[in-house]
Amino acid sequence: MGGGVLAIVCAVPAEERMLRRFAGPGVLVIVTGMGARCAEDRATEAIAAGATAALSVGFCGALHPSLKRGDVVVPARVRDAVTGDEWGCDASLAHGAGSLRGMLVTADRVVSDPAARRALDGLAVDMESAGTARACAQAGIPFAAIRAVTDQADEVLPDMQGVVDDSGAVHPVRVLGRLITRPRDIAAWARLARGARAARRALIPAVEAALGEVA
Repeated sequence: MGGGVLAIVCAVPAEERMLRRFAGPGVLVIVTGMGARCAEDRATEAIAAGATAALSVGFCGALHPSLKRGDVVVPARVRDAVTGDEWGCDASLAHGAGSLRGMLVTADRVVSDPAARRALDGLAVDMESAGTARACAQAGIPFAAIRAVTDQADEVLPDMQGVVDDSGAVHPVRVLGRLITRPRDIAAWARLARGARAARRALIPAVEAALGEVA
């Protein structure tokens, strides 16, 4: 970073636990909670504290059918699905993780079914990157994103209402209760867990490679 400070911005505690290994001189790891507004607020605070670039890192869902669980997405652009605002990503910031391609769409909710995903028109979807991108654009500092796919475009996600809180923490007891009352969701939860494991395995080396390029 040439003496600068890179903020690695993630949404949920599970992502932060993966990424804290990268924290150190010149690298901050910040967990924001779910949603673009939370990401924007925390990124703005990091910039005020001295961050000179930001990388939005974490999980995403596939919008394009070519993406499989565990694929790494390094988008060329990020779009806010609510406002329509778009931002370009800095090619040098995430270069080590892969070539920039496609649009990462930031939604204001979990996009749980294939029909809703098709309406978003992009490569992948998350809930935070647009917030970090907006904060970086307002401050005039570089931004990029590295995301790993947990669920494919044709998959239906389980109902997470009430089992995942606003910070992104999953409550196992609540999940168990949901499975007892809605056993038809067992397959969807199991599929999502497999996707999270695949995404985790892919994300760490991708971030490591990106940091190696910008060091």
